[in-house]
Amino acid sequence: MEAAMQTVETRKWDVAGIGLSVLCAIHCLSVPFLMGVLPLVGLDFVADHGFEWVMMSLIFAVAGLSYFNGYRRHGRKAIFTFLAVGMIIFAGIRPVLEEGLHPVATILGGCVFVLGHWKNWHWHKPSCRKPCCSHD
Repeated sequence: MEAAMQTVETRKWDVAGIGLSVLCAIHCLSVPFLMGVLPLVGLDFVADHGFEWVMMSLIFAVAGLSYFNGYRRHGRKAIFTFLAVGMIIFAGIRPVLEEGLHPVATILGGCVFVLGHWKNWHWHKPSCRKPCCSHD
């Protein structure tokens, strides 16, 4: 029963991670179009680079927690490849690109995280026969 509850918790983290990645992509695509409106409605902080780093940090933390919990269930180390590649794109490649390419890098990095969450969820199927699993 405890393993079933942990599986539900892992799925919740995966859904939260997918949601954060999608929000990040929406943010990245919409802010350039809303730059003139954001200060008028008191949301000018959304266009700040500090806000972007906070969002990326949340994405990294949720993905790390979710992937680690998933790894404990399905045992596939490949899940951490998604975390590493996504972090490299967001924190390593994106900052050195010209401003016009930031949306491309953000969307690519977000897609890597979404794919990782999907794989994490998919790899722990109800057909799992490991002793830690309880799919009753």
